[in-house]
Amino acid sequence: MNADQLDRALRDVLHAWTPDTAAAPTDLADRLVRRRRRRTTLRVTGAALGLTAVAFGTVLVTGTSGDDRPPTPTNHVSREGKLRWQTTLPGKTTWDACMNGSGAVYCRGAGYDGLGVDTRTGKVVWQRPSANDDGGGTPAGAMAGVRDGILFTYADHAPGTSNPGTDVVAVDIDSRKVLWKHKLADDSRDADSAVLFDGGILANTPTFKSAAALDPRTGRTLWTHKWKQADCTAAAIGGVPHLMCSPDSEKAPQRSTVVRLDPATGRPHTVATVKGMTSYIGRDGDTVLLAAPVGKQKFIGEPGPTDLIRVDTGTGKVTRHRADGPRGGVIADGVMLTVRKDGTALAWSAADGKQLWASASGLRLRKDPSGPGMYELASAAAVNLTDRVAYFLDPTGNMVGLDLDNGAVRWRGKVKLSERPVRAGVAPELMTEGRHGLIGQVDGELFRIDPKPARTES
Repeated sequence: MNADQLDRALRDVLHAWTPDTAAAPTDLADRLVRRRRRRTTLRVTGAALGLTAVAFGTVLVTGTSGDDRPPTPTNHVSREGKLRWQTTLPGKTTWDACMNGSGAVYCRGAGYDGLGVDTRTGKVVWQRPSANDDGGGTPAGAMAGVRDGILFTYADHAPGTSNPGTDVVAVDIDSRKVLWKHKLADDSRDADSAVLFDGGILANTPTFKSAAALDPRTGRTLWTHKWKQADCTAAAIGGVPHLMCSPDSEKAPQRSTVVRLDPATGRPHTVATVKGMTSYIGRDGDTVLLAAPVGKQKFIGEPGPTDLIRVDTGTGKVTRHRADGPRGGVIADGVMLTVRKDGTALAWSAADGKQLWASASGLRLRKDPSGPGMYELASAAAVNLTDRVAYFLDPTGNMVGLDLDNGAVRWRGKVKLSERPVRAGVAPELMTEGRHGLIGQVDGELFRIDPKPARTES
């Protein structure tokens, strides 16, 4: 079976797991196929630090159809805003991950391991081309982070080969020099593949089911932690590294754990144990959020009832709530935010999994004619807690700001972008900047806009 055949087979399997219902993330199959590119082996059961790709994506599948969703609240809608700048990133390459830092936005793509753009002017202030740009690099779901003048990014371990692999790379922003590289076990380049914590960066090792804490400036290994019979994902909570682990097979002990790792020594402490398989959703403050099937589903993403499990990392207290529908996405001030393929924005309570509101956002998500049921994606929410507005961007430049508390449309905007083909499973990016600004990225077009949302009605 060649790579194209494997891609098609994977899409077929994933479509079988994710029926085209209103609650299903129709981008899942294409998104995971893209993430699989240039891997020599397909590990459906996951890797050292990442959740299984299937478990991570399909946690959004279960839920109600939304036919009984509440009407969109009405409110005065502002169209006021100022486009500060718009920049086309260099090179004929794909750009797949940006993050906002101190005074600059940092991006990476197939042709660049890192690039910095001044957030005041939109000027490219530095760039580091990748060693090999063949147009097919492994996509990055995120960049690892920036701290103390160091950018932590991802790059091919063996560029130009049939099995390039992935490194975490630390780049000194002032000198543009690489401080160190660290090889990962697989090609996962998500937010949990390398996690900054107080005193270090936690990354998977060249072997599976093992994590190493690295010195941020030298890359020296401070300590390692290994585990068995589980797939784990990492997060820093209160500056302390944690692992959320679920059984990797039916033969493994059927329990999930939340484990705290001592930042200085790596010594593990089990915060809580939960019966059965779970999937890590995110965190609400210092509380870990997990999803667990409670029916006869064989996989977490199959349709059926699901529990939202909250684990307080301070006390170890575990609470369960039967959830109404899809969970995940961005979590802000106890609200989980997602957008469906029809452009409907949904908000769910991180406290009990109940739907808070649904809003017709007006975002335009086009259908991909090359894949049945495949659509473009909206950006993840960029939330301004001062104004209590959740902003979204679609691939054609439409923007909307929704009231975080009731879903009312408080702002609409439009950034003129070049015409682009439909690419299902690929989302634009949107980030907050300063007190009221936003920075967006669509296919290498980067811009800053300062919206002025309408005030809420008293």
